Formats: sequence, structure tokens, C-alpha cells
Amino acid sequence: MFDRLGGNIQKKKLEKALEMLRNEDPNELKKRLGNIDTNEILDKINEFDMNKLNQMGISLDEIKSKVTEKDFEKLIKVLGPDGAIIAQRLRSLLR
Repeated sequence: MFDRLGGNIQKKKLEKALEMLRNEDPNELKKRLGNIDTNEILDKINEFDMNKLNQMGISLDEIKSKVTEKDFEKLIKVLGPDGAIIAQRLRSLLR
């Protein structure tokens, strides 16, 4: 049950992040994010695997249908040099 609840929270966070990425100016996002630790983001991404996501009730197919190449390009623009690494890791997860 807690995995499902955690999955719902993560899903809402992902939806909000995608909304912000699509609707806000990249420079404004950079200001809002400040100096984020990209290693921390990569560590979080590494925590998720297919089994864990399934337990949490998160469908990768659903996420794949929502995320576009344009989203990845904007993510790279917002996160700077490490953005490409994060985008590639996310692409791999979604395959």
C-alpha cells in the first residue's frame, strides 16, 4: 500500500515537472531551480527500475506517451552541461 501511495506522489511530481518544463521559460526555470545537484538527480533516477515502478503503480508506457524529444531538449537547456547526461539516463529508463 505504501508503495502505491509513494507512486501516486511521484507520479504527481512528474506531471508537475513536465507541466513546468513545457510552460515556463527556460531562463525562468534556471532561476527557480538555482544550483541543483545533478548527481542527486542521477542517484534518484538510478533508484528506479521496472519492478519498483510497477510496485508503485507507475506505468512507463504512460510516461513515454507524455514525454517528447522537445521536452528532453528543453531539459538539457535548463540543466546545462549535465542536462545531457540526465536526459540520456531518462531516455534509457523509458526504453
